[in-house]
Amino acid sequence: MNERDQIFRERLIALMSELNTGEEITGKLRRMLGAFANRLTKDAGARDWADLKERADGPTYDSLLRLFQRESDRARKAGDNLMERSMEVLAISLIARRQYQADLTPGIVVLDKFIGVCEGVARRKNAQFIPVSRLNH
Repeated sequence: MNERDQIFRERLIALMSELNTGEEITGKLRRMLGAFANRLTKDAGARDWADLKERADGPTYDSLLRLFQRESDRARKAGDNLMERSMEVLAISLIARRQYQADLTPGIVVLDKFIGVCEGVARRKNAQFIPVSRLNH
């Protein structure tokens, strides 16, 4: 297993542990994650996060990862831990699309369902998302 796959495995396992125990998964994080996922899917014309993830071609996949990295960096500089965490969760979910280890599949399915629930709540509440970059201008 290469180093990137091992890092992904460790981050996914840690995230799944947090989801299972409720640690660090607050209502605020759920709302931010849902609002951002909902905005991305609307902008892409996708049904939901799972659809966007499935349909993303190579350039879209790379673009999304760059977006998550850029927004995560901006959030870190602004001290916005919720935004930084939201970007990490979405990036892990997106990267999971290209992971084929059978033992990770159940965790990936649970993660995508979690994001789907957050997104669905945001959609029903018409939650709005304002990126950190726009708050600082």
